[in-house]
Amino acid sequence: MNSAMSLTIDNLPSPALIMNEQGNIVEVNSALTAITEYEASEILNQPIEFLLPEDLQKSHLTYRLAYQQNPQAMNACQYVDIETKSEKLIAINLRFSRINNHYLIVLNKHEHVISHCDPICSVESAKIFKGMNEPYWEWNIIEDSFFYSAKMMAYLGYKEESVIGHRDFWHKHLSANTLKEIYQQTELYLYHNGAPLDITAQLTTKQGEKKWFHLVGQLVEHRDGKPSCMLGTMKDVTEYKKLIGQLKKQNDYLMMAEKISNSGHWRYDFRDKSFFWSTETYRIYGVDKANFFPTLDKVLSFHAVEEPQLISKLIEQAKLNGQGFYHKGVVTRPSGKKIRIEITAEVEVDSTGEVIALFGICRDITKTETTLEKIKLLAMVNFTINVPIFFIDEKDNVVYQDLSPYQGGKASGLFNYVNFSITQYLDYKKQAKAQGQVKKKHVSFDNFNTVYDLSVTYESEEGIYIWIVENVTEQFRKDQQQAISNRLALLGNTFGNVSHDINNVLGVALGAIEMLELKFEKGEQDNFPTYIERVKNAIDKGKSVTERLLAFTRKPIINVVSFDPIEDIEKNKYLFQQLLLNTINLSFKHDNSQCTIRFPQGEFINILLNLVLNAQDAIQEQGLRGNIEISTKINEHKQLEIHVKDSGIGIEEENLTKIFDPFYSSKSINKGNGIGLANVFDTMYKHNGEIKVAGHCELGGAHFTLIFKCESLAKVANIKNSVEDQQGIEGKSILILDDEVSIGEFVALYLENHGAKTVCVHNKENLLNTLAKGEHFDVFITDMIMPDLSGQEAVNIVQSKYPDIKIYSMSGYIAEDDYKWDYPVLRKPFNSKELAQFLQS
Repeated sequence: MNSAMSLTIDNLPSPALIMNEQGNIVEVNSALTAITEYEASEILNQPIEFLLPEDLQKSHLTYRLAYQQNPQAMNACQYVDIETKSEKLIAINLRFSRINNHYLIVLNKHEHVISHCDPICSVESAKIFKGMNEPYWEWNIIEDSFFYSAKMMAYLGYKEESVIGHRDFWHKHLSANTLKEIYQQTELYLYHNGAPLDITAQLTTKQGEKKWFHLVGQLVEHRDGKPSCMLGTMKDVTEYKKLIGQLKKQNDYLMMAEKISNSGHWRYDFRDKSFFWSTETYRIYGVDKANFFPTLDKVLSFHAVEEPQLISKLIEQAKLNGQGFYHKGVVTRPSGKKIRIEITAEVEVDSTGEVIALFGICRDITKTETTLEKIKLLAMVNFTINVPIFFIDEKDNVVYQDLSPYQGGKASGLFNYVNFSITQYLDYKKQAKAQGQVKKKHVSFDNFNTVYDLSVTYESEEGIYIWIVENVTEQFRKDQQQAISNRLALLGNTFGNVSHDINNVLGVALGAIEMLELKFEKGEQDNFPTYIERVKNAIDKGKSVTERLLAFTRKPIINVVSFDPIEDIEKNKYLFQQLLLNTINLSFKHDNSQCTIRFPQGEFINILLNLVLNAQDAIQEQGLRGNIEISTKINEHKQLEIHVKDSGIGIEEENLTKIFDPFYSSKSINKGNGIGLANVFDTMYKHNGEIKVAGHCELGGAHFTLIFKCESLAKVANIKNSVEDQQGIEGKSILILDDEVSIGEFVALYLENHGAKTVCVHNKENLLNTLAKGEHFDVFITDMIMPDLSGQEAVNIVQSKYPDIKIYSMSGYIAEDDYKWDYPVLRKPFNSKELAQFLQS
């Protein structure tokens, strides 16, 4: 192009471009770049279709090739939509001018110019639609203009007048996807031998109303061998669409109902022998809808061998007699699974009364039949073992009365057996329906005059409650008597075990006292302190046993202390040696085990004594001689391990899990009651210890391991040898109340020896008289149970006079009130060491 033409284009106020004969853009002006939003460099050398929406490019190319050969088309004003760089559509009209071998195209933006006019196609085509009482349209393909009939404009919400307009008139009313589909169908029809335009879609009227329409269009004119005019109609199908939607929804509901009820429907047409099956019918028969086409022979082939002939006969009779039928049978699915179905059929007749088809329902009743079989089985149980079973429906009616229990020749109701109230009955029904089943053992509704085992099962498929009721009053009473006997036996065994432990410590004390007597008779006093210490130690062990006895019926208060376990073992070696036969060798090994543990100290030695005595019994099962070894070590987890091994008969592997069970004993008759090891296990685990057992060890017998948490440290000085540890006693004035004179005097003497001033009283009268004298006291130590007053009463009396006095208490009995007591309690009997530790608390 020369510069003069470029100047001319730039001077044009309207958007303009120059296209060569190949259809490529070779020049644009600034108005065109402004309206399209493209840079000139982006447009140049592009085909003219570059500026059109993608869905119009192909059809326009075909149209361009045609109008380039048609001078009349070139002179006409064309209407088209162009697409900007930001993908906006702009409606424009085009004016063409041929200049040498190029085309000058001027673009004028316009709104939807509509004019009232007559049809734009030929008179012959117009006659076709004259008098048509439905919306129609015409498309002048050459000029790209549309004629819209008055009915069509009214349908779209405008005044009922025919108009001529442009194709972009549709953009107001159709979605982009619908427009695209119309353009594609039209292009295929006009230029690629496709089918005529035929589409159903949704539009929006001028007022915003949504309507469904059916649009058809057909080519009616050609000019110079080219498509020139299309005619079409637009039919309102909104009501039809709504009806289809309602029918679909109703069909969905039907399908849902069939699925819930496990049923399907079918129709057999006698005229063409065709079958229709619903989706659920295919599922019931276990076949794929896409691959299976039902015929009568195929359907009958699913049924059991003897059924096809019977069903065929029922179908023939239904046709002849005009009456339906009912059938229950078995179907084998292709997978091999057998199900039970029931078929209900009714005849369908035409206007003359002739039977033309059968309509029926088939239902999978496998679960229902299985439930009925269960019910019959329960009924057999009812008659066989005489356990009453009742079948009651949702409305509280007895069903399957022939299966219900009889009494005096008549069927009996549930309330004849169970004396509960209507409210209780309804509550059991509610629970069974919610949970599926409710089971209750030993339930009574009359303060245990009668007792039942009760089961209520709800069968949801049938809506039936199955009540199984057994009167177990007699057995319940026997069981109660047996439970009482067992508890008495437990009590006897427990006291027997405690008696055994008390006898052990009494034996030690008695032996030590007799040794003192012998030494005294001989005038020897060198070892008196040793034997006295043994008596005191035995009394301490006895105290631990009595606390355990008291704890049998009361929650115990365990005194957990820190102590050196190795020192405790060493101090009590004589106990082990004194209780063992002289034919049994007991050895001790301590592997650098200096530490302290927190544990009930009295129970610690009792546990070891129990294990050692058990070891002796195991040795005696095979003879009189044997070895027992007690060894200690600190393991890799910084825990103290105490090992007790023996050369006895050991423990068989199948008994290892039983030996800690109460009343289990592997010993000979009269050798043990099984309580000892159960107590050991219980005590260890209550105080964060562990006990393990192996059936055999290198000595031949059992191997018990006790494991304690510990702290390694130097030996702790003995409290009784350190007067400095008695902080707060020296110089104090202390009032002591105990009805046991010897205990009160012992406490007073001990305190006076450590610098305290004491007054000891033994009853309420002495206490009141002492307080009346007005003497000041810093500390009050009281017994908790006395004949004429309690510890709480005594504290209240003293605190009324001395509100800030420090309170301590002593008790030989573990009472329930102890747990509400706010002051320290020292358990009787106690020694001077324990008293010293207690007063430091």
